[in-house]
Amino acid sequence: MKLTWVAVLLAATAFAASAADIAGTWKLRSTWPEGPGLKTVGSIILDLKVDGDTVTGIAHIGSWPGDAPIAEGKVDGDRITFEATGHLNSTSGIPTCHFEATRVGDEMVLTMTMTQNPSASRILKFKGKKQSE
Repeated sequence: MKLTWVAVLLAATAFAASAADIAGTWKLRSTWPEGPGLKTVGSIILDLKVDGDTVTGIAHIGSWPGDAPIAEGKVDGDRITFEATGHLNSTSGIPTCHFEATRVGDEMVLTMTMTQNPSASRILKFKGKKQSE
């Protein structure tokens, strides 16, 4: 019985440490040169807040589509997923962005799928580090 409680306590501590490690400000830069990039999104800044397995905050998505509140954010160990809709319009509309990121050591690797309209989407990759508090 004691061994079971020790295992549960260790698992809870590991989850809490991972969530705490994800919370904060992350600055990520695009990792393309291969294929077409998106000039307006050379970098992304994520201001992440974590409460249990929920992620909230703001995604600063380049000069376009701009700042976007994080919605439907989930954390699972070192992996997070969330949605963000920019606020700046263009000829193709306001894009919806789906994010999938993994913390690897002191870095975060992120894939953003930007859907500008039902027929146009683009997958962009980023990598970066957590900023000092």
